[in-house]
Amino acid sequence: MSKQVGYYWRLVMTAFSFFSFGALGVLFSITLFPLLYILPSKDKTARNQLVVHFIFKSFVKMMQFLGVLSVSVSNREKLKHSAGKLVIANHPSLIDVVLLIAHLPETSCIVKQSLWRNPCMSMIISAAGYIKNGAEPELVLSACQRSFAKGASLIIFPEGTRTTPGEDLNMQRGAANIALRCAVDFLPVTIRVSPTTLTKSEPWYSIPAQKPHFSLDIGDTIFAQDVCEDENSDSRKARALTRYLQQHFYKELNCQ
Repeated sequence: MSKQVGYYWRLVMTAFSFFSFGALGVLFSITLFPLLYILPSKDKTARNQLVVHFIFKSFVKMMQFLGVLSVSVSNREKLKHSAGKLVIANHPSLIDVVLLIAHLPETSCIVKQSLWRNPCMSMIISAAGYIKNGAEPELVLSACQRSFAKGASLIIFPEGTRTTPGEDLNMQRGAANIALRCAVDFLPVTIRVSPTTLTKSEPWYSIPAQKPHFSLDIGDTIFAQDVCEDENSDSRKARALTRYLQQHFYKELNCQ
């Protein structure tokens, strides 16, 4: 297959993937998840999170099969120790959360408010017990604590939004505050995309000339209390922890 033919194939398959994601989201929202709502279960939220995991895992495999992208995971065995931890990652592309959930069977995540109004995703997000970003801080913390108490992990992007290519990482304090208030540790995941695609500044159809490769590198646990044990106030602890996380990802991504 020539490069030009390969490019147009990936463009069409990318469009198909986006259409499929939206269409299946609507279909599952009016069929599968209402059915799951009425079916008995000891923990409906955990069961629904597992269902979302399998849906996203299948979607990622479909994109790989169609040649839209490729994915690799380093230190995959460390994901076995994700229970009850805050899974943090840098955020280079639109599909980062899909890739993470595809590799984490029981996880929650903090979701921006706009997705709660999205007809393709709102029912799924609600059924899986995901947490609404922008709610009252105490309500967010309570929801996080309930998730951790069940042994689930929680995905959050400390930057709060996708990284703009060429700009510095800008970590917010939200992840640090959750870790400190909920007394949990971090499992860092470094996401690399080469060549870059689906960034904050690009529309979905602006695909690169070559098939992008997503690599997920699972890091060692970061013990939150150890990082900021010398600080004597919550605000100073949060700042110290946020600085540490930013330095961690700078180092992993070889940023200057």
